Amino acid sequence: MSPTLKPVLIPLWIITLCLLLITGIECYRLSVGNNNNGQTYSNTDKAHFKSMPDLPVTAVFFKKQAHDFGIIPDNQKVYTQFEFTNAGKEPLVIIGAEGSCGCTVPTWPKQSIAPGKTGSIEVAFDPNGKSGEQSKLVTITANTSPRTTVLTVKANIIKPYVIESHHGFDGFGD
Repeated sequence: MSPTLKPVLIPLWIITLCLLLITGIECYRLSVGNNNNGQTYSNTDKAHFKSMPDLPVTAVFFKKQAHDFGIIPDNQKVYTQFEFTNAGKEPLVIIGAEGSCGCTVPTWPKQSIAPGKTGSIEVAFDPNGKSGEQSKLVTITANTSPRTTVLTVKANIIKPYVIESHHGFDGFGD
């Protein structure tokens, strides 16, 4: 190696090592700070999770955990309800509900559900831009054991046939 290259290579190695060290530290910080298995939560959800260990554990029973919409057109949003009962002895608090994609949007009760009382989670499914057999998940997080319950919605999405009008054609020739 020539003596003129040596002074240039040493600073390059130092810069490279520093960048690798900074990247490693940042990756570690992100993995420790966001240890939630890839899920993202709003600040409100994070506040609920911090207080969740203080909530007594209860049980939830869903009448059904899957719904099949059957064959639906790709331009029609559909809805279903998942009815549940608080089957435990403590108030049920649903911390959140999250669809597996933006096309599946759940709405859940924000107030606690007393033991023995019922509630429902509405799931809206928008098939726009999708086709064929689809299966989407909704993950419910609550003060239950286990902490999450997974609901499923399915559909077979088709493009509706478009019948075009041909003015002047009566089917009898000229």
